[in-house]
Amino acid sequence: MAKNKPEEKALSALDSLYEKYGKSKDIYQPPPTVEDIDPTVERINNPFMSFDRFLGGGPAKGKITTFSALASAGKTSLALNFAGANPESVIGFLDCEFNWADSSYLWIDKYFGIEKERIHVLQPTWLEEGAEMIEDLCDACDIVIHDGFDSIAPKGEYEASMEANSMGLQARAYKKFFRRSMGKIYKSNASLIITNHLYENIGNQFEPFKEPGGKSIHDYASQKLYMTRANIKDSSKKVIGQNVNCNINKDKLTGNRGTKFSLPYNNRTGFNIEEDIINNALDLEIISKSGSWYNYEDTKIGQGSINAAETLKDNPELTEEIITRCKAKF
Repeated sequence: MAKNKPEEKALSALDSLYEKYGKSKDIYQPPPTVEDIDPTVERINNPFMSFDRFLGGGPAKGKITTFSALASAGKTSLALNFAGANPESVIGFLDCEFNWADSSYLWIDKYFGIEKERIHVLQPTWLEEGAEMIEDLCDACDIVIHDGFDSIAPKGEYEASMEANSMGLQARAYKKFFRRSMGKIYKSNASLIITNHLYENIGNQFEPFKEPGGKSIHDYASQKLYMTRANIKDSSKKVIGQNVNCNINKDKLTGNRGTKFSLPYNNRTGFNIEEDIINNALDLEIISKSGSWYNYEDTKIGQGSINAAETLKDNPELTEEIITRCKAKF
């Protein structure tokens, strides 16, 4: 059995380490007692009550949060909603799908509240270049969105012919990126949000969807959501939106892995924050429902969730009162 080092020798070794690497806040100092431990994690502002309720708040600073879904399920819109909820933050956006010129992104100030001068968009040519951009963006920005995790090829595949075999090349490159950059992301205190696609896993009934890009994204993410579309909403025989079901696939911050919730989505304006409040308030019995009418105490606030959400949008004081009562229950 190894002997414990004398206290003087241990302190001398620590002094040498501090002199060599510097003594900073990044070096963990245990609190005096268990009661003094602060379990909270610093997070960016969050507009969704469902995230407060099930995930403990918005994406954490210095950590990785991922949204994985099939095409057009709202991954990028959800990430931009978080960016818009932080008006003082500088936003970095790595556009690996080369979609930024599309009309849907030209109105980010209108739909997401993001002024165009505080969002910086980069479009890498290959994966390794994008990885270096992520490191630089994390140093310069408060929130970094990596849009289209699987949509960019590594340099070896980019320069090779179409007939060349590149199996596992992207996965190995991303593993190297996370291995090299995780410490830098943590020390930058930037919140990194990654969106990734889900593809059909043919011939596997127990795991119908597969996430491309290797397993490293699952290893290094602190919180991970799988998103699927459900319950198409229509008005006057016109599809106007849908509910997006969210399954917490990994959660190292609050331990709610396996929890499921849904977010209301509008095809034109993105996620409906007020309707999300209505759904949670109904579930927590803060508001009630009689037929198609939603009621708060003795007051009818709207027929149907969309109209009730419009009432909350026009009455910020009522909205704040309902939010306060809901948060008191979780």
